[in-house]
Amino acid sequence: MKILKSSAARAMLALLVSIAMACGAGPALAGPVYRVSVNTSTLAGQAGYLDFLFLGLGGAAPATARLSNFSGDFGASSFSMGDAGGSVASGVTIGNGTGWNEFGQWANFGGMFGFDAEFDVSPVPGAGSTLAVALLDERFGYLGSAGDIVTFALQPGAPDTVAADGGLAAVNPVPEPSAMLLMAIGVLALGGARRRRRD
Repeated sequence: MKILKSSAARAMLALLVSIAMACGAGPALAGPVYRVSVNTSTLAGQAGYLDFLFLGLGGAAPATARLSNFSGDFGASSFSMGDAGGSVASGVTIGNGTGWNEFGQWANFGGMFGFDAEFDVSPVPGAGSTLAVALLDERFGYLGSAGDIVTFALQPGAPDTVAADGGLAAVNPVPEPSAMLLMAIGVLALGGARRRRRD
C-alpha cells in the first residue's frame, strides 16, 4: 500500500475509478441527439408555424421527445396540445401518452432554423411512435412541401429511422460526449507517457 501514499498515485486511482463509473453510466443515457437544420429561404416573406407532432400507435411503448437549442426568427405565439409543453427558449418536451401531442411555434420564414432532438423510448416491447416536423401556414396547411419535412420513427429496441426532405431540412447526429471523453482520456494518457519518458 506504499504506492497509495503518493498524491500522484491517489490522483491516478481516483481518475481510474471516475472513468470506470463514467463507462458504466453510458448505457443509462438517452439515445442519440440529432441536430435538425431547416432552410426556409424559398418561403421568404411568409410566416407560419414550425410544428412538432408526436404520435404513438395503439400499445406504443412510453416515449418522450426533448427539443432544445432552438435557433431562428421565432415569433411570440405558440400552442401546445396533449402531452406537450415548454418553449423554444427553455426547451420543449412532448410525450406520446395521449392521442394527439403537438407543439407549434410561430416563425417568420425566409432564413435558417435549427434545433436538437433527443428521445427517451422505453425498452419495454410495444408499438412505435413518430415525431413529425412540418412547416404550416396560419390555417395549418403545409408550406413549402406536400407533407412533413422531417420524421423520426421510434421503435423500442431498434435504431431510430430518420427521413428528411432534402430541399428543406437536414438531420445530423451530434457527437456523443462519451466519444469526446474517450478522446480526452487518450490525450491525457499520451501526455502522461511522454512526461514519464522525460523523467
